[in-house]
Amino acid sequence: MADQLNNIDHIVVLMLENRSFDHMLGYLSLPPTLGGKGRKDVDGLTGKEFNEDDNGTQFPVMRMASPTMNGDPCHEFACVKEQLDNDNGGFLRNYSKVVASNPEFIMHYFTGADLPVYDHLAREFSICDRWFCSLPGPTQPNRAYSLAGTSDSRTNNFSAKELLSGNGFAGRTIFELLPPGVSWKCYSHDISSLRFFKKFRTKLVPQIDKVDKFFADAKAGLLPNVSWIDPDFGMVVYPGPPNDDHPAHDTRHCQNLVSNIYNALIKSPNWSKTLFIVTYDEHGGFYDHVSPRTLKPEDDDPNFRVYGVRVPAFVVSPWVARQGAYGSNTNGIAAEKLVFDHTSILRTILKRFAIQNGNILPMTKRVDAANDLSVLLTEAQPRTDFSSTPLIPNVPVSFKDQFLLEAERTELQDELDAMVKQATVNGVPPENL
Repeated sequence: MADQLNNIDHIVVLMLENRSFDHMLGYLSLPPTLGGKGRKDVDGLTGKEFNEDDNGTQFPVMRMASPTMNGDPCHEFACVKEQLDNDNGGFLRNYSKVVASNPEFIMHYFTGADLPVYDHLAREFSICDRWFCSLPGPTQPNRAYSLAGTSDSRTNNFSAKELLSGNGFAGRTIFELLPPGVSWKCYSHDISSLRFFKKFRTKLVPQIDKVDKFFADAKAGLLPNVSWIDPDFGMVVYPGPPNDDHPAHDTRHCQNLVSNIYNALIKSPNWSKTLFIVTYDEHGGFYDHVSPRTLKPEDDDPNFRVYGVRVPAFVVSPWVARQGAYGSNTNGIAAEKLVFDHTSILRTILKRFAIQNGNILPMTKRVDAANDLSVLLTEAQPRTDFSSTPLIPNVPVSFKDQFLLEAERTELQDELDAMVKQATVNGVPPENL
């Protein structure tokens, strides 16, 4: 089969916050009586999964009753270890240390009725059920892997104080490696995650723009070769409710963000040569039944030859199969070629845009050994049998989100706010954060 990656001129990446595969897409394999689609090609939930509390009481998986979570589950390195111990049996016990009541919500899943945009994309394009976050830890080091293929051997976030003191990641990002002539932009709502890297913290970067510019570029057919989109994390910089899917933000706002981006892409003159990747930085502490511990990815640091928990991943393009599922279902492809993590995005970008003397430019051991996504581009011609995604109407904005009450902000919002202040003091205007 010809490598169809050469037909892709625009790679668009949207990385969201803190949800596991089973929490968001596990319903696909459930029977219709449990809100599922009965798909046999997806390694999702069966309805028999459970965790026990400290008294030995079993709490099974069941449908989420609300689009918002009752707390912010722990996803630090030590917490993820507890969650994955005993054959992924520690999620409930770990979350019971965070909330005083209803820790069983950590076992709950959404359905297609709850996530109509994802249900549409899973039906019309392809998903991956062996896509793991890059390490079993929180947001910042996973986002560092997604941009640089390393977290500098760091497993935890930089605190707001550390960020204000000038600390940050030092790795070379994908954008610094791209050859001249390969265009790129980071489109942010409030602030770009590229600013977690020290060299970009207070720098005025022409390629950082607001998400409004993404929609204008898509409409005009002026998308760069690589587009990296950060959601609205809930900062005062950008008007509107948070749509990053970080608990306890309302998932419906995230559904509408994905819908707006996808609909803009399929209407764009660039669409026939576009690959759109939607995934999550990490699992956010939510239950997933697949253990990553049998897998040992290459890494420059031997202690980091680990993956984190599975996260949702959509591969959307006119060049991918309709209702495709890759990972547990191989579709005739070698199973080892269908294990992905965030560095697979980098490997795909490099394979398409950074070939030198017939070889892909090296980056880090993790990136160099990662599987790229070209095997999912299976169509001989670009498909035309797709349709626009719906929007969820009249989604309310919570009082907290409307007024950005600091007392209820997440740790991530505090860290991002520190970077906003630091960049602003150094002369970076809001439209270039």
